[in-house]
Amino acid sequence: MAELIVPKIIDVLGAVAVKQFGEKVNLVMGVEEEVANISSKLATIEKVLHDAERRRLKEEPVGIWLEKLEDITYEMDDVLDEWNFKIHRAKNEGTHQNARIQPTLWIKVRSLIPSLCSCLKQVPVRSDIAQKIKKINEQLELTLKEADQFKFISSGGIPDSQDFKRIMSTSIIDESEIYGREADKNALLDQVLSKSSSQGRKGVQVISIVGVGGSGKTTLAQLLFNNDKVKNHFELRNWICVSDPFDQKRIAKAILENAGKSSQESELDPLIQRIKETFSGKRFLLVLDDVWTEEDSKLKPFKDSLKDGASGSVILVTTRSQRVARVMGSTHTHSLSLISDSDCWLIMQRIAFDGRSKDSIWGCKKVESIGEKIAKKCKGLPLAAKTMGSLLRFKDTVQQWQNILDSEIWQLEEATMELFPLLYLSYNELSPELKHCFSYCAVFPKDHSIFVEELIGMWIAEGYVRPRRRGERLELVGREYFDNLAMRSFFQELRKVEFFLVHDFTLCKMHDIVHDFAQFLRKNELCHVLDGIDYEQGIGRNSSSERARHLTWLGTERTFSSLVVDFGRLRSFFALPRGRVVPQDLFCSLKCVRTLALCDCEIVEIPANIGSLIHLRHLDLSWNPFVTLPEAICDLYYLETFDITMCRKLSCLSQRIEGLVHLRHLFNFGTSESLQIPQGLRKLTSLCTLTQFIARGNSDDLAILKDLNQLERLIIHIHGEVDFGSAELGKKKNMREMSLLFSNRVHFIETPSCIESEEPPPNLQQLALTRCPGNELPSWLVTTSLVNNLTKLIINEAYNISSLPALWKLSSLEELGLIGVGKLECLSKAFFGITKAVHENSHETFDALSNSEPSSLTEAVAFPNLRKLRFSYFQNWTNWEDLSEDDEELAISIMPHLEELKIHDCEKVEILPHRILGRISSLKTLDIRNCFKLSDRYSSKTGDDWIKISHIPRVDISDEY
Repeated sequence: MAELIVPKIIDVLGAVAVKQFGEKVNLVMGVEEEVANISSKLATIEKVLHDAERRRLKEEPVGIWLEKLEDITYEMDDVLDEWNFKIHRAKNEGTHQNARIQPTLWIKVRSLIPSLCSCLKQVPVRSDIAQKIKKINEQLELTLKEADQFKFISSGGIPDSQDFKRIMSTSIIDESEIYGREADKNALLDQVLSKSSSQGRKGVQVISIVGVGGSGKTTLAQLLFNNDKVKNHFELRNWICVSDPFDQKRIAKAILENAGKSSQESELDPLIQRIKETFSGKRFLLVLDDVWTEEDSKLKPFKDSLKDGASGSVILVTTRSQRVARVMGSTHTHSLSLISDSDCWLIMQRIAFDGRSKDSIWGCKKVESIGEKIAKKCKGLPLAAKTMGSLLRFKDTVQQWQNILDSEIWQLEEATMELFPLLYLSYNELSPELKHCFSYCAVFPKDHSIFVEELIGMWIAEGYVRPRRRGERLELVGREYFDNLAMRSFFQELRKVEFFLVHDFTLCKMHDIVHDFAQFLRKNELCHVLDGIDYEQGIGRNSSSERARHLTWLGTERTFSSLVVDFGRLRSFFALPRGRVVPQDLFCSLKCVRTLALCDCEIVEIPANIGSLIHLRHLDLSWNPFVTLPEAICDLYYLETFDITMCRKLSCLSQRIEGLVHLRHLFNFGTSESLQIPQGLRKLTSLCTLTQFIARGNSDDLAILKDLNQLERLIIHIHGEVDFGSAELGKKKNMREMSLLFSNRVHFIETPSCIESEEPPPNLQQLALTRCPGNELPSWLVTTSLVNNLTKLIINEAYNISSLPALWKLSSLEELGLIGVGKLECLSKAFFGITKAVHENSHETFDALSNSEPSSLTEAVAFPNLRKLRFSYFQNWTNWEDLSEDDEELAISIMPHLEELKIHDCEKVEILPHRILGRISSLKTLDIRNCFKLSDRYSSKTGDDWIKISHIPRVDISDEY
């Protein structure tokens, strides 16, 4: 931590002192010399930090010295926060006081009395901060003296975050391709298929894959689970990630949900009974991935509930422990051996040389020789080879490869943690910012799905994200940090989840070994608590953690009182997973907290003393049933992210909301539709995200948005005919995502002038229109700015729309979703810009399609960049017009990059446009659900027209979701 925070403190220390002078607030007097001494000492320490961090793991005294230094820097960080906050408060009090002064002598004299009282009240404050600064100066003096014994090598400072290479988004490896596991796959297929069925075995077989962490157990299980023969063999397939801790209720619910059986039961016994009913008599494959628990009492209910499966049923278990395999009652245990050095080298090559040009070190004999030696050090672990490949991908010279081979990190002896030396090599290549961003992820439990956007917000709250130039958005820098870590294999299983049609959240996970490594790095700062029992590197009911800075709560309220934790030192507190109940007095204890995540904790009242958490930057109170927010919440001067998503009972925001001067993200989607928007919101000019803004008819609500020109993401709920012009959306150059949601109560016969006259943000990239009133969509959908910038468009619940505008003109569009276009009966060729004018070689129309000069005869393109197309809930759509024979002669390319076509709940449409689909060679996925006429025509490879779509690689036709 010190390697990151020391430079920050040096900068902030000078800035706060300058601010106090500039604001003419004499809050702390007589500490100029102390401040100068602290800055000098920190500058000296900064020069040796790189060497100290390098020696930390191998030299225990150096580690202890760094821990002492980190404690001091944490304290200094808190003092600077407090000092800066009180300068702000003193300035505001002075401003308010001056505003009250009137030009009469008596009022002037009388006003001196509260002013004098105010000054007297500030004396202890000044003394308190000055004393803290003096104490820190003395501690740093001792720390510097202790450093002399270590003979640290002085350097020119710490590499700035801009020194690491910018990573371009690219696909490094297809994880379905593995090396050295063909024999394992065939042997297990034989067990899962042949022996379970043809050899007359009765009952349910339990097959366990056992291997060390990083050996590829999960990957092998995935290959089996998705094998075509396996799919056809079993009536029911179910994949459950078990992980640690073993939560019986969670696992039981997951088994039922994956089998398509939703369950509201909260007790284990009825859940187990439903599992028995669901699986009884069926031939099933149930994968229990990553089982840790060795307690038969926890596993027995599941084994008993599944024993009545049809003959040939298989429970496939992956685990690191042979004992787990025995407790599970395995009928066959497959021990996963290590892969060969040559296979490790193949994995490393695939990643290390991906994207390299022929004139690089690719193919160099010397590099290959070094690489083969490094591969031997991976000791047959695929994850180790993948990690090393990710590291070597950024090494461009033979000497850099040789340095990796010669690194003394290979000599680290962590008997129980085989991969830590390998991971440390990659970790040591990171900038200080990236090191702390990575290790912070240890706060999450194993196998936890991490929202990347939320994670970046937490990094910012903890002070890990540093802009490289003035004005650079921290979220963009944080995203670059994440991409760098992901490209180095510190994160895996990246996937996108759509939120309210237009916004895509990215989720990821950490491999168990990588998670263990992150916890190892944070072992003296991190607590994971589960019902008072030790968890991971956590603390127990009767133990203590004096240096704990981050606490993840996985237990119940009753165990709080038995914890020996200094809550006043915590910088982040998490209640995970959802449903944890925290005590009401928690808020008054977290004096230094920066990140506070209390999602779904049954909080019915937010206490007023939350306003005393002056260091708080990230506050998540989502999914809680409280009705009001205390006005004191507006005293959170540093608050940057405030999440009250799905707090359905909340009917108003705090009236003094303008006090949240640093607020950048307000997530309030799903709060009451009667939510009152205070006028003070207009002063939050740093706001970038606002996920619910209520605009009512016959009011100037939208004028509140006028000056919020930093907005990037906005959802507006419209409850009447409003004046969009008052919001000045056309001036919001930073806006990237916008959703307009019209209330069911808004009814118009024709397209209302209020939306037609709207000027959309000029750089808008993603747009969703829900329940858009009138008969037509607004004409500005195909204006120049949207044509050139819009990448995603969702039209939702357009009940009165019978025709679509010329959406093919949106040349940048990559995703188009049309949902509930109620009155549309025919999707004509005009949807692709094919009109009579095109046949007559109209230069005007042809030019509009081809985006070229009128004289050009190059091929025209409709939807040139569209990759995803979705039609859903078209109640009256019967005809999708295909090309005619005459149309075939047209030099028009239709959706040349389309990869995915989804048609859901369109019951009346009868046939697909085969001539159009025949022109789309890029189409990889055709997904048809609940379209009964299409199902009859194309499904099960036996429909009359199956041959016409059989060339599409992935076709999924079903009458169920």
